[in-house]
Formats: sequence, structure tokens, C-alpha cells
Amino acid sequence: MRRRRIGPQRIDPRAHFGHAPGDRRLDLGANAIHVVVTDNGPGIPQAVRARVFEPYFTTKPAGVGIGVGLSVSLGIIEAHGGTLALEHPHEGGAEFTIVLPAGCSEGPVLQGVPLPVAVAAGRVLIVDDEAEVRDTLCEILEGDGHRIATAASGREALERMSTEAYDVILTDLRMPDLDGRALYREIERRWPERAAGVVFITGDTLAPGATGARG
Repeated sequence: MRRRRIGPQRIDPRAHFGHAPGDRRLDLGANAIHVVVTDNGPGIPQAVRARVFEPYFTTKPAGVGIGVGLSVSLGIIEAHGGTLALEHPHEGGAEFTIVLPAGCSEGPVLQGVPLPVAVAAGRVLIVDDEAEVRDTLCEILEGDGHRIATAASGREALERMSTEAYDVILTDLRMPDLDGRALYREIERRWPERAAGVVFITGDTLAPGATGARG
């Protein structure tokens, strides 16, 4: 069995949004950092504003997102001692304000922290029915030197695997065509030596039945 370790990653917002029109502000206060994120879309209806941070709440149709983005963002920000609030912009669109406590240099400086171990570049297949997820994972892994291929469904993944071998297969659990568990079982049946390289990725880890690929 071959194992590869993927080290810590950082997503640079400038790479994602640096080309987008509109204002970008990062305000440094005396004791906090304020980040304001706005768009010029239709905004968030008053009827659902109180629920936007609820896990799995979404106004999108089935199969388009699962409603965990804002909930996960809120949890991460609160874990760092900050707040995330939905504002009421005057000119339409949506506006969120992030407030994080500013760090200080008065604490002890840690010495001798080892740097991440370099990881050999590998061939990775990303399987997800959401283009945004595929694109984000591609950017992260390509930054580490990995060679990336993508598939929008489990069936497309099997077609790619029939002509090329991959070191790692990152697959979503919930897909409308052939879900992650079914894909794993098919890989195990066709290419048992490759099954150890399958890694599940999902925003639905709390749902019943989200674990347990074998069956």
C-alpha cells in the first residue's frame, strides 16, 4: 500500500477574487480586524435571513449545494474568537462582516517548530458534481505540485480510471449519478489494488449513513 501525505494548505483570496470588480476593504482597528464581504446580487430575502447560518439550510434546488458554507464559516470564525454577521446593505446585494481579535506580540515566541515535510507530487483524481469544489481543490493541490484530473460524476471517474491510474482519488460522498460509496465499491471490484487510494470528502458528515463505504 502506498501512502502520500498532503500537507497544510492556504487559499489566497487574491487569487480567487483579485480580478473581481468592486471595493475590497481590510480594516485594521485597535483591537480587532474587520473584513466586509459584499456582492451585487439579489440579496437575501427577509424571510430567510434568520436561518442563513443554520447547517444544511439552503434555498438552492436539490443537487446544487448542501447549505453548509456559512455554517462552517461561522464555526471557524467563532473558534478564533470572532463574529460573523449578516448586515443590511443600503444598495442591495448581500453583505457579511467578519470581526476577528487582532493578535499581539506580547506572548512567548515559539522556537524550533519543524517545517512541513515535502511531499512527492502525485496523480490525483478529484470527483465532485459541484464545479466550485473541483476548482478549489485543483488550485490547492496544483500549488503543491500534484497533477490533477477531475470528474463531475462517479461514472465519469470510472471512465477516466479505465485509461489512467491515479495515486489518490478524492471523491464526494453525495452525487446524483453514482455516489462516493458506490464508486468506492466499483473501484474495489474492478481495481482492488487502487481502493486504498480513495479518500472521501463531504460537507454531510453529520448525516446518518455518511460513513461506511463498505457494504
